[in-house]
Amino acid sequence: MEKKRMTLVILLLIAVFGATQVCAQFGDRILINGYSSFEFEKQFGDEGKGDPNASFDADLFDLVLNVYATNRLRVAADFSWEHGTATEDGRGNAVVEYAFGEYTVVEQFRLRAGKMFTHFGIYNEIHTAKPAFLTVKEPLSTNKNEKFGSDIRFYPRWATGIAALGNVAIGESDLDYIVQITNGEQELQELTNPFEEDDNTGKAISGRVRFSPSRSLQVGASFHTDGFTELDSLGEDSGERTSILSYGAHVEFNADVFGFEAEVVNGSIEPSFGGKRSRMGYTAMVYAPIQEIVTPYIRYEFLDPDKDVDEDTASMFVYGLNFQVDDGLFVKVELNSVSSGDNNGRFNGKGYTELKAAVAIGF
Repeated sequence: MEKKRMTLVILLLIAVFGATQVCAQFGDRILINGYSSFEFEKQFGDEGKGDPNASFDADLFDLVLNVYATNRLRVAADFSWEHGTATEDGRGNAVVEYAFGEYTVVEQFRLRAGKMFTHFGIYNEIHTAKPAFLTVKEPLSTNKNEKFGSDIRFYPRWATGIAALGNVAIGESDLDYIVQITNGEQELQELTNPFEEDDNTGKAISGRVRFSPSRSLQVGASFHTDGFTELDSLGEDSGERTSILSYGAHVEFNADVFGFEAEVVNGSIEPSFGGKRSRMGYTAMVYAPIQEIVTPYIRYEFLDPDKDVDEDTASMFVYGLNFQVDDGLFVKVELNSVSSGDNNGRFNGKGYTELKAAVAIGF
């Protein structure tokens, strides 16, 4: 009997030790983070594209998974559930924001394959990370310009393909870069899934470089080029392409008592039959943290969807306060004031003011 008891104790010790080892491996190799955002919107007045009904929005719940299979191999995924996702009722949205494998040859050169964010400018790759920026929403004029009067975005939100990227230390300065070759977007038809297959042999090419001469200053430049399939009268590939080109620059400065950021994007859409449209958008923001508790900010956004068309521009002032309530917990309150020309495809010259608020959590 004593021998059986001793055997049981040994087995229990082995089980506990084994579980401890598994937990250690889990902690070393797998990292889970996430974000949550709850929002409120109320448009003042009846005219405009805001929300006149003072609505609450279960905006986002987002999980970010990083698995370090080896010291060189990382597998990353970002899953988000938006607007109270209920697939049985066809409500909300569930999306794999990105899912890719990344292999580090050296820190200056890594290779990535899978679904990725398009790395362009300041906001696109962090748009789900609501605690990472001051405002309730990312800028419409440079990031979601189809909601500001354009018919097509400057660049797609996501893309599937391969990328080369890296970080380079230059003395006391830092530089990072990425070049992506992807299927691109299929704006002119919905017959194929661009994350599964391309609808033509051409590939989209995107890239960005960022340089930080100090901890408080960063400058960057980005580009994106692609060719959309043009369809004939039967809905078949005509063999012709509509080319899209976008390029931009940004700057971020963050001192202890003052900060600013600015981004400008230029570009063109050119069908094979002519009628090239040139467009431009920019945004600029200043802010001033007060004792790391509250940060007032003012942002201005501007978009010209077609430089050859008069009275089609849109602009917006954003006046807000960002309160840091706790580590990872932020409350945002702001006023958005929108105005546009009569020929703007989104607002049609009808300006409005809207109150926005959000509770953003990072964990």
